[in-house]
Amino acid sequence: MLWKKENEILPTPSSYSADIEDSDMDSYSSVVDGSLIDNVIAVGMLKLSMSWDLNSEEEAEKLMKLTYENPLILTIKLPVVQGGLLQNAKFRVSKRKIDMIDTEKTEGTSKTRWKCSFSLTQKELTEEQKAVVEEVN
Repeated sequence: MLWKKENEILPTPSSYSADIEDSDMDSYSSVVDGSLIDNVIAVGMLKLSMSWDLNSEEEAEKLMKLTYENPLILTIKLPVVQGGLLQNAKFRVSKRKIDMIDTEKTEGTSKTRWKCSFSLTQKELTEEQKAVVEEVN
């Protein structure tokens, strides 16, 4: 998986999961032959959950800072996306979490390690996705 904001490649997550969802409006099954009659309104909307296991406090803060941008415009390369690349897609972070993994017994935090995770939901179709919807309909 590769993801970037503008031209900055962002840290590769320790783990991620991706869901792709298509949406339709007013779908029904034909009473004549049982076939699905659908009106597709979105194809390939992406939902991502990502986590990073051992981050310094500075790395954790940088990752979490990203989560407050709305929209967060990203280019993402991963196999579940049609063509392998989703360019300039608008996302919002719907859930964020941080866990302390380890720390020192002093007042400093230089040795503290954090696990960071968040979920992103695509806000709207990209131009390429809109073209696929037109093609399907």
